[in-house]
Order: sequence, then C-alpha cells, then structure tokens
Amino acid sequence: MTRRRRAFLERTHRAQERARRSSAGFNPTTMIRWAGLGAAAMIGLAVYVGFAGGDRHLEGLASLDALTRPAVLGASWLDVIAIGVVAAIVAMVLLRSRVSRRDGNLGRDQDGE
Repeated sequence: MTRRRRAFLERTHRAQERARRSSAGFNPTTMIRWAGLGAAAMIGLAVYVGFAGGDRHLEGLASLDALTRPAVLGASWLDVIAIGVVAAIVAMVLLRSRVSRRDGNLGRDQDGE
C-alpha cells in the first residue's frame, strides 16, 4: 500500500470515528423536534376533547372528559399520563447517555489513549 493511500485511509478512519462519537451523544436538535411533536399531539388532543362536548357526532370522545377531572392528589389522569411520558423520556435520555459514555470509554481504552 502506498504512503499516500495509507494516509488517506487513516484520515478517513479518523473522520468516521469522530462522526460516530458525535452522533452517539445527546442531540439537542432531535430532542427539540420530539418535544415539539409531543406538544403538538397534546394540544391537538386537548382541542379535540374540548370540541367533543358540543358535537353529537363525537359522543365517543365525550367519555374522555373523565381524564380531565381531578383523580389523584388533585391531578387529573391526563396530567398523570403527561408526567409519566416526560419521566419515560428523561429515563431514556439518561440511559442512552450512560450507554454512550460507557461505549466512548471502551473505545479510548482499546486505542491506548
């Protein structure tokens, strides 16, 4: 293998390793997009439930009114569900960051750095 080819391959491998490490961590842009999607879904559901009471074609959704009444320590079931979803997302982010941190340390140990 020529010297120029070997240097090119080493640069390529270093660039791939940097890209892999940067994509393995926390990505705020993606989290903001997911948060926006979740907020849009919650607002859409709230508007849909709000209009359900006045429209006789949506009587099936009128039963969702029970979700908005205080049930657990003054919080509605809809609040409890929202808090549960947020807690699940936080747990996933923490778990992923812990796994990516552990993988990053293994890579450094293998390279001898």
